[in-house]
Amino acid sequence: MKELTLRRLANTSFKELYLRFLSGIDLSDSEIVKLLAIAVLFLNHSAADIKRLGYRIVLFYGNRSGRYDALYDVAINSGLMPVSAVINSDPENDRRLSDSFLSNYINSYIDTFRQNGLVMTEQQSLLQDFVHKETDNSLVIVAPTSYGKSELIISTVRDNPHKKICILVPSKALLAQTKKRLVDADIDTVGRIVTHPEMYSDNKQCRIFVLTQERLTRLLSEHSELSFDIVFVDEAHNLLSGDRRNELLATSICVAGARNRDASFKFLTPFICDELNLRVRYLKLGIKGFRIDEYVKSERFHLCDFRENHGTGELQLYDHFVNSWVSLKTKYNNCFDLILGEALSKNIIYGNKPKNIEYFAWSLAQRLPKVQCPIINKACDELSDNFDSQYLIIDCLRRGVMYHHGSIADTVRLYLESVFSKSNKLKYLVCSATLLEGVNLPIEKLFLIDHRKGANLLSPSQFKNLVGRVNRFSEVFSEKGSTALKRLESSIYLLGVDGYTRKGSDLEGYYQKTVNVSKEDQDSLKNVLLEGTDIDDSNSKKFEDAVERLENLQPGIVDDRECKYVTTEVGRLLLANGIGEIDVFDAEEEIAHELSQFIETHGQIQDSTTLMLAIKQCFIDYFDESHGYSELSRLEEESARKFYAMMLDWQIKKYSVKQIIYQYIRHWDDLSQSQRSPLVYVGKWGDTSYNESFNEHWVDMSTKSKKEKINLAIVRIKEEEDFFDYHIFRFVEVMNGVEAIEPSFYKTIKYGTTNETKIKMIKDGFSRGLSDLILNKYSDKIRLDQDGEITIDPKLVAAMRDNEESELIVFEAQMNLKFT
Repeated sequence: MKELTLRRLANTSFKELYLRFLSGIDLSDSEIVKLLAIAVLFLNHSAADIKRLGYRIVLFYGNRSGRYDALYDVAINSGLMPVSAVINSDPENDRRLSDSFLSNYINSYIDTFRQNGLVMTEQQSLLQDFVHKETDNSLVIVAPTSYGKSELIISTVRDNPHKKICILVPSKALLAQTKKRLVDADIDTVGRIVTHPEMYSDNKQCRIFVLTQERLTRLLSEHSELSFDIVFVDEAHNLLSGDRRNELLATSICVAGARNRDASFKFLTPFICDELNLRVRYLKLGIKGFRIDEYVKSERFHLCDFRENHGTGELQLYDHFVNSWVSLKTKYNNCFDLILGEALSKNIIYGNKPKNIEYFAWSLAQRLPKVQCPIINKACDELSDNFDSQYLIIDCLRRGVMYHHGSIADTVRLYLESVFSKSNKLKYLVCSATLLEGVNLPIEKLFLIDHRKGANLLSPSQFKNLVGRVNRFSEVFSEKGSTALKRLESSIYLLGVDGYTRKGSDLEGYYQKTVNVSKEDQDSLKNVLLEGTDIDDSNSKKFEDAVERLENLQPGIVDDRECKYVTTEVGRLLLANGIGEIDVFDAEEEIAHELSQFIETHGQIQDSTTLMLAIKQCFIDYFDESHGYSELSRLEEESARKFYAMMLDWQIKKYSVKQIIYQYIRHWDDLSQSQRSPLVYVGKWGDTSYNESFNEHWVDMSTKSKKEKINLAIVRIKEEEDFFDYHIFRFVEVMNGVEAIEPSFYKTIKYGTTNETKIKMIKDGFSRGLSDLILNKYSDKIRLDQDGEITIDPKLVAAMRDNEESELIVFEAQMNLKFT
């Protein structure tokens, strides 16, 4: 007898019966009995995909009929205790199930999976035990979103009070969230959490570090004796990517491993096909893996194409088990009608480009009435006071729509996430791939108006990660009865929308390649510092450069080749600050000489104009084109240098965000008048190409209203500040390291002040604005200990609330303090 497979199953009469059931057609009693009997057969099969199909049928039957007897038994036998507990919590189900054999015994068994009031699945429980037992070993944990990876970090910190622990995160937003979780966990032995290299010194007793790879690299470079006992790598799948940031991530991991050969690494990821693909070159680790393969949620994948010459607006359902389509006999005129018609209480609309995301959010908001909600009203007042009353997001919020992308200031983004979670009037969130990393929001449905991330399609893993953020367990199982169980059927809608979805995209084919369970996923390794990445002519130069940089950061780590070594302090600083645009080994001596000559001519740098000129002459002029194009090359133009010098001067003068918005607009107006063309460069927010460029990175400011200019300024402020902080300031650090910058000027451009107390607060994670407020108005809440370290009274937050301070700044204080 031939083995039963999904492919063979799709060629039987089962498929027709199953698809009728999926489409909502009423089946006869005999057909229901037949379908459930087949489901039982599937559940007892050895193949995981066949078992999952059996569970899907039983789940859908329970939600459709309201009878959960079968699902209760299946959940118990599959270790899905939260599902059984939810069914038990319904009085009607409890009465019916209480007559079943060994009911009391089973209920007691479920209670053994309760922890802190929550019921865990069997594999969640096993995962916690596994991590606890394997504290000293390196692990790869592959677990879907909402399986408690954050809790694993906190429990490890709590259970290892004498160990130094580093938590590596990919973004500043995730850094802030991770620090906040640790602060709120209120663990006695945590002490000061280091989130920036300058918060640490060799004589400080710090044991918990939450850092990005850039910050960790600098920290390790500046403190040669620093080592860790445990290193968590969150969102570890990023290591597979071949960009410079993730090469740097691999480098920092490798250096940390070399510093302490007994250190254990915990790689956390929602997806990876082969755990061994995370092995880093020159880091000899024996890795143990734990993979969660429980199947709790069973998604419904919908498609509706509104593109001209592509679709008819008819809603279809794709079943990823039998690789077939079902027409749901529902037709919509446009994407907005579909979203409004299919939406639940909390809905995410995924887009790719920030410009498109804002426009779509505004277009959706125009179709909705204004909402009355004190939480939203307060948020709108805050945004108006801190930015401008014509900030586009305010118009959207007042109609129950929010948008979220990387060009929104980090603190504002976190604040808005909190508002979205708290307000039941905020139903729609239009967002970008920022949702893929660490954003945990109550989401009930997901709509996609684009299926790309940047220039490429969302990979199967990225798409599944996005889908996994819909109906997180913490949200699902906080509900009771059928409400919770129906949320296990997450609904995903892939939409074809002119202006948002690429014209030639094959949406049906995308589903079939991405979620069809018969398709086998494979990891794509591009990082040259991973053992599994093939090195050939296409990446050999990149590999050699990465290896030599690694060896210079931690001499002796590379044992299979001869490496070049930097011979100057400038060269060391260039490597420590992750400057990959320059061939450091070839150019370090010339750059050191150029810097020396520059100081001899101009003296120590103490103004913004001279600083930008030094960056151009001493660094930009030495860029190696073979290392790829860099946006920093635009600093070759005097106009670009003048702009960034002007930006620095605004910060030195302590302009508020609102003031800087109008400085941007004045700058653009001046440009339009002084140059022949009214076109102004605004990057990805542009709508016009210029000269021979194919990219629409410019706008004609003469055609823009005041409101449009204000909103352009808001996003450009964030982007240009990020560009300065992440890219330009690396060169400032190099120059400061060789004393090319006057010390007070360096402090002023880095911290906005020369006040040492305020600088200490900024190093501890407080913004300049919050630091000023605390020092000027709440100095009685600050205490300096005998070592000069600052302690903030947790009652500060309550005092700020009593004084009705800005909610945005109170929110920031909450992110940094355990408040009472």
